[in-house]
Amino acid sequence: CLDGGKSDASVIETGLYLCQALGDKAHGMTVLDSLQLESPLMYDLSGALALIPQMNLMAEIKKALTEKAKGILGFFKEACEERKVSFETEIAEGIVYRTISQKSAHYDLTVLGRQGLHYELDKEFLGSTADRVLHHVKGPTLVVTHEVSSIKNPLLAYDASKNAQKALETSAKLCSDLKLPLTVLYVGDSKEKSQSILQKACEYLEPLDLIVQYRHEEGSSHEVVAAFAKTHQHDLIIMGARGHSGVLDFILGSTTQYTLWTGYCPVLVDR
Repeated sequence: CLDGGKSDASVIETGLYLCQALGDKAHGMTVLDSLQLESPLMYDLSGALALIPQMNLMAEIKKALTEKAKGILGFFKEACEERKVSFETEIAEGIVYRTISQKSAHYDLTVLGRQGLHYELDKEFLGSTADRVLHHVKGPTLVVTHEVSSIKNPLLAYDASKNAQKALETSAKLCSDLKLPLTVLYVGDSKEKSQSILQKACEYLEPLDLIVQYRHEEGSSHEVVAAFAKTHQHDLIIMGARGHSGVLDFILGSTTQYTLWTGYCPVLVDR
């Protein structure tokens, strides 16, 4: 998912790296924001310009946005051709986060940037487009902070919740396909509970031909996951969209959101 923002290069590079490594096809999409085209402010502006009829102005604005979208996808096309990755492109229209969420149902993985085009504005409010997408997408979503040229040391944050189980399954497939080791981390104060939870992960992973390390850390999962990943040089964090700690929401935040906004590496969120 591309929007012309500072994260586009990272999204393209990361997506194409995975496509090359997995032998998959890339689908580049950008969304014409219907809120920009249909907002009351836009109508007020069009009504205030006597020289240009309202419908003509709206048509011109949509034309300009479409041309910009073509330019955005042009960079994606060039990158795919350079790396010899099979691809397709799409210019969609609608409310951005809803459109991405709906379209993602047809694909194996959604890749988007943590800092989109309007990041400097969005971060002052309750959430960005990335936040909203994560609330609605039902499937794995990779949120990138910088270009990823390789993945060698993934970390799974696991608490045996329903979404964590989905993340476990995604981790197993990714590590199997890319032939990577996996570290499974549970954060909690009870050693007895940690053994029980990590055993559940072990039961799922043991039949697979994977090198797995299981770790238990005490403390607040909000802080420990990101800190552990940085200390142990993990280059990808995989986790469920919400765990047992509570519902992922805009105001109070969650381990997932805290990791997304403070982590130094990409985060793959699943539900």
